[in-house]
Amino acid sequence: MRELRSDWSEVVVNMQREMGRLMDEVVSRKPPAVRFSPKTWQPAIDVYETDSEVTVLVELAGVKEDEIEVTIHNGVLTIRGERKDVKQGIKRTYSQMEILWGPFERDITLFAHVDVDRVKAFFEAGFLEVVLPKLGEEKPHHVNIRTSW
Repeated sequence: MRELRSDWSEVVVNMQREMGRLMDEVVSRKPPAVRFSPKTWQPAIDVYETDSEVTVLVELAGVKEDEIEVTIHNGVLTIRGERKDVKQGIKRTYSQMEILWGPFERDITLFAHVDVDRVKAFFEAGFLEVVLPKLGEEKPHHVNIRTSW
């Protein structure tokens, strides 16, 4: 059996996932909410909202909690970290390779205004859940106009 090169396998799998997501965006005609980086793998995510919050659920099987970083800057939620290969250094011959290892990063544009001081993140059973409470709806502020300075 021939040995598969893991770097090419990862590139092809990432390309397949990214093309699928891009096609979904084209078909749905929605603006892209998620950006990809070619040097990392992208974990599967669900993003949904209710009247009071936005929730991001990230599938991170095999990633340790202390290897995950969550940040929010300019309306973009960034989740990054690394899934370390537990068998690293062992010579292997793959017959099938689907699990991606190494650094990951996802940038999710938040279309709702959220209260960054009340964001909570939970990690359990290989899933990271980030709950982002929405800010109250901003009401228009009336400005009086004067005739002179």
